[in-house]
Amino acid sequence: MNISLSPSSQAGSALIISLIMLLLISLIGVGSMQGTILQERMASNLHDRNIAFQASERALRVGENWLIANTLTALTNDRLDDPSVWNGAGANAVAVNTGDAQLSEDPSYHIGWISTFCPSLEAGAACFDRFSVTSRGQGGTASSVAILQSMFMPQPL
Repeated sequence: MNISLSPSSQAGSALIISLIMLLLISLIGVGSMQGTILQERMASNLHDRNIAFQASERALRVGENWLIANTLTALTNDRLDDPSVWNGAGANAVAVNTGDAQLSEDPSYHIGWISTFCPSLEAGAACFDRFSVTSRGQGGTASSVAILQSMFMPQPL
């Protein structure tokens, strides 16, 4: 027995199959676009974080260089209680004018005296004053902040 289907009984099946294929391709395209947008946001955030880090690093170096030249002046500075919540302002905070238009705010640094360190107990040996130099930099937005801190001991006077 030979059964053949006439063309009239198959009308519309190609349209349904092509619509399903088009729907699947559209879903794949939307999914890949969302992944691309997410990767673009991550790359942008990383770039902004790097800008904040570089600004903070610059302020840290400026602060250390200032400390070398002004050790006696810095002996009266108190250190920060909690650098992680420091907003870059306050007593003894110094803003560093960078002229960099991509920064949302100029970086700043704070120098605070910590203690005196005497590496040798023999009489007449040099003692060092130990300072904390804390810097804060922002990237292109206020949400990207980098806070760095170094312990610095200038040569004794």
